[in-house]
Amino acid sequence: MKNKKTLILVLVTALLAGLLGYSLGKGNKPQEEAPAKTADTDTFLQELNRSELENLVLVDGPIYVIGHKSPDSDTVCSAIAYAELLNKLGIEAKAMITEKPNNETEFILKEAGVETPEILYDASGLNIMLVDHSEYAQAADGMEDANIVGVIDHHGVGTIVVGHQLLYNAKPIGSTATSIWMTYLNYGVEMEQKIAHILLGAVLSDTDNLGGSTTINADREAVKALSAIAGVEDTDDFYKKLHAEKLSYEGFTEEEIIFSDYKEYEASGVKFGIGLANAVDEETAKALADRVAPAMLAAIKTRDVDLMYISIRAENVKVDYIVCADEHSETVLKSAFPNYDEFDGTAYIFRSGLGRKTKFVPGLTEHLGAHPHE
Repeated sequence: MKNKKTLILVLVTALLAGLLGYSLGKGNKPQEEAPAKTADTDTFLQELNRSELENLVLVDGPIYVIGHKSPDSDTVCSAIAYAELLNKLGIEAKAMITEKPNNETEFILKEAGVETPEILYDASGLNIMLVDHSEYAQAADGMEDANIVGVIDHHGVGTIVVGHQLLYNAKPIGSTATSIWMTYLNYGVEMEQKIAHILLGAVLSDTDNLGGSTTINADREAVKALSAIAGVEDTDDFYKKLHAEKLSYEGFTEEEIIFSDYKEYEASGVKFGIGLANAVDEETAKALADRVAPAMLAAIKTRDVDLMYISIRAENVKVDYIVCADEHSETVLKSAFPNYDEFDGTAYIFRSGLGRKTKFVPGLTEHLGAHPHE
């Protein structure tokens, strides 16, 4: 009996040891590695990304790539770069602008050796790819009757409506130019030096040298990559030069300053326009506000808006001077933003800033939603 019990114990021990060994062996067995990423994988993904262009609904003629009214560097350079991308893919495209660019944009284009696009006066009946906006109020004339095939943007969803499929690419990033750079990568298209140069200038401009509140890592990586392609070793120096041009309104009339970086919006049936201008410091900002204020009333009469403002930023302290076009605009501003810091007789001063994209437009939109008849 004793021998029998011993035999059973030995068998059970052996069984347990075998099971344990199997379990440990299974646990220690190297996991199968994921297939290595290959050039074929990259090519496949790039082909998939490019295929989003296959269902564009086109009428006869090229695709006109165009940004918003009062064009800034992001809107102009993005249009040029995307039109170049489409042409490289065998799709006829042409970059256009709505009106004369500002000094900063002209500087960027000249530095890169790129010609300023022609002005598109009427978009009616044309194939249109919108960049840096999706608002009819900000678009070229005739856009309601255009064949809009796509939108590439970094703002909120606007008023553009179409009845067919379209390419819609809107990312919460610092600049549209970053999104254009990413599209070149995703499509597997090599970028020319001059295109990298203008996109670099656009990213730096729209993100305030990567210091803007909407800047993300994609913008920072874009600057690294684009500066390498463009051969720009010192991006800080490049930004200082283009920013000096942005602060220069040499040769501009008061009306041209008001509309140099101007956008229109609509909220709860109320149309409003906000222009932006930049100054080195508060002294310069006040002087600029005093200069344009007498022209504001005439300016609002040239546009189909109910309210109009210009925001002048003192760059060194990030303080905004807001000038109203008329009494109605002033009443709404004080109602929507009662906590302004000071009124100097010309401008309402916001010492914590009133960024157009981050505070001014959202604040007015919310206020008009609550008080739609103001």
